[in-house]
This record gives sequence, structure tokens and C-alpha cells, in this order.
Amino acid sequence: MIDILTLSTDSARLAQIVNLVGECGNYRTTRVVGDAAMLLERGDSLDLFDMLIVDAPSLDDVSLTSTARLCREHRHLTCILVAPDASPDTVIAAMRAGFRDVLGWPLDRHSLEDALLRAQTQHSQRNARETQVVSFVSCKGGVGTSFIASNVAHALSTQRGKRVLLVDLCQLFGDAAFLVTDETPPSTLPQMCAQVERMDGAFFGASVVHVSDSFDILAGAGDPVKAADIKVDRFEWILGLAVPRYDFVIVDVGQTLNPLSILALDRSTQIHLVLQATMPGVRAARRLLEILVSLGYAPNQLRLLLNRYTRHDERTRAALEQVLGMKPNHVIPEDARAVLAAVNQGMPIAKAGSGSVTRSLQDIAAQIAGNAAAPAHEKPKTRSLFARLRGDVVQSGARHVAS
Repeated sequence: MIDILTLSTDSARLAQIVNLVGECGNYRTTRVVGDAAMLLERGDSLDLFDMLIVDAPSLDDVSLTSTARLCREHRHLTCILVAPDASPDTVIAAMRAGFRDVLGWPLDRHSLEDALLRAQTQHSQRNARETQVVSFVSCKGGVGTSFIASNVAHALSTQRGKRVLLVDLCQLFGDAAFLVTDETPPSTLPQMCAQVERMDGAFFGASVVHVSDSFDILAGAGDPVKAADIKVDRFEWILGLAVPRYDFVIVDVGQTLNPLSILALDRSTQIHLVLQATMPGVRAARRLLEILVSLGYAPNQLRLLLNRYTRHDERTRAALEQVLGMKPNHVIPEDARAVLAAVNQGMPIAKAGSGSVTRSLQDIAAQIAGNAAAPAHEKPKTRSLFARLRGDVVQSGARHVAS
């Protein structure tokens, strides 16, 4: 997959560009509100991107100078300029600064698609590996979502030999890191957001918890008040830097649906809805499903994950399947003793033995790893953030906060 960085001083125009890029193909985009000079301070972060789309409402010597320096320092970066003035003089000046294509405003989809395809051909060999983002969402509080997400991430790393990042986006009391390690996180997501301007490879590596050589954790806020310091644009930049470094990014979304969690869901190939076989859980799952479908997520992206299942839950499970119109993709049995022992020791449950819960979590990891082998064109497509901004009432409310 091609990673594209889009840059503009106008957030509305930026949203339109991202929307058009999403309609052109399977690209992963990261937005930054600002000018090219801002990117000069972000070190080797740009090495993770393949393309840079710069929106310039007005072209001046300063922006061209900054872009020319970016092109010199990051020669792999294919730069595309979007400008209202696409005169021959502007094209010549832009080409001298290092831009490969100059597109007029308003953007024409076919022209943009052609420019992206030319750049994609150049970078296809460099991006042979595609990172998969998988989110776990709680239908109701206390259903074990953090435990499942952290242990599935561990299983992908140890059993499947993948390089994995676990992102703790739970905004109440994020403690996913402490479920699989006893190390204190060197930094948390709010702290990283506060210093995003100096975020380069070394800074990122020093901020995550290194559980093993192939398993890292980006720790959550741990405090609902501090969680408010996580801004959408800064989190998007951190995700843009993190995703290309790993084979899998597992996101513990928690129970809250807001612009932050929607950003993670937008990038996810699979969304696992975690619930228990209780009637309150079934009602909560139905509401969550309705919201996710209204936000444009494809039904084949959504997975039901039934946790703490016992033989006494058979009737509730039958009601669940009837109400939701879908069967659980995975069922994790109840084993309170094994789970409690692992949680109290701050270690993955796989290290405590090969019980039924461990085998179920490894099955989930195997399914996720197997899905990653599917061709990129089979990935479910969802409407972009900008497109859904024009949707129904539920969508508009969610996107209004984001803007």
C-alpha cells in the first residue's frame, strides 16, 4: 500500500483532497494542516511516506524553497502540487522545486488518479508488504476487550512471527500494557501528542514499550482527563508514522466512539465487536452495529467476538444471533482462574499454559494473519471521512466534532 502525506493550510480543502484520494484507489493518507516549512522540522519521519501532496492556495518563493529542500533530503518522496494557478510559469517553477506533477484546483479526479498511478508504479516494489490495522471495540464496559486485544497482539508476534504494535486507545483507564508486561511505559499517547513536532524514528522508538523484539505497545492515557489532550490531527500523524513500521497494528478502541476512535476504525481492515452473552450485551451490540453501519463500515469488515462463554449461555447466544442477524466469528470460553492468574501477574495468558482461552486467542490471531494474505483489492472499502460528513444525522454529529 502507498502511504501519502497531504499538506494544506486550509482544512476544508485538505478534507476534499483526502476524499478524492480515497476514491482513486487503495491508498493510506495522513493529513497535516500547515505548510512545507513545518515538515522540515520532523526529521526522518518523512522517510515512511511515499508521496507528498501539497495544496498551495497561493504559490510563493518560501513554499517552493521549503519543498525543494524536502525533495533533496527525501529523494524517494514523489511530490504533487495542487494549485489554482496551473500556468506554464507555475509548472516550470514547481518542477524546478522538485514536484513531479502540478494539478489545478478544483481537483479533477481523473487527473489525480493518473498522477497517483504514475507515482504508485515507482513505489510498488518498495511497498511489497502491507500493514493490517485491526480494531477491537467494546459493545459494553467490562467485557474483556483490552485483555483480548493485548493477547491477540502477543499471539501474532510470538506464534505468527509478525512485527506488531498494540495501540491503547481506551480513553477511560487505558491499562492494556499492564496486561502483558510489567514494564512501566516510557511515554503515553497524550505525552507523545504533546511533542508531535519532534516525532522522528528515534523518538517514536523511545516512546513505546518494547515487550519483545517484535512486539511494541503505545500506552494509553490511563486517565480520562489526560485523554482529552489527544488531538485528532496529532494522533493521525502518530498513526501515519507507526503503521508502516509493523506487519500488524492492533487497536484497543474501548467503548467510546468519537473522532479519535473513528480515525482508527477508518484505517482498519477488520473491526471486532466484543460482547458477552447477556441481554444488555445484545442490546448494546445491536446499537453499536447500527451506528457502525450508518457510518459506512462494510458488513464484511465487522466481526462478532463472544467472550466468557459458558454452556448456560446457549439461549442468549441464540437470541443474539437472531437479533443481530449474524453469528459470532469467534467464541472465547469462560476460564476465570486462568485469566485472573495472567492478569494479576501482568503476563500474556499463553505463558501461563495452553488452556482453552489461550487456544481461542491463538485462533483469532491465526484468522487475522490469514486474512492479511488476501489481495489488496479484496479489502473492504468504506466511505472517507469527508464523504461521510455529508451523510445522515449520526454521521454529521460525529464528524462535526472532528472538524
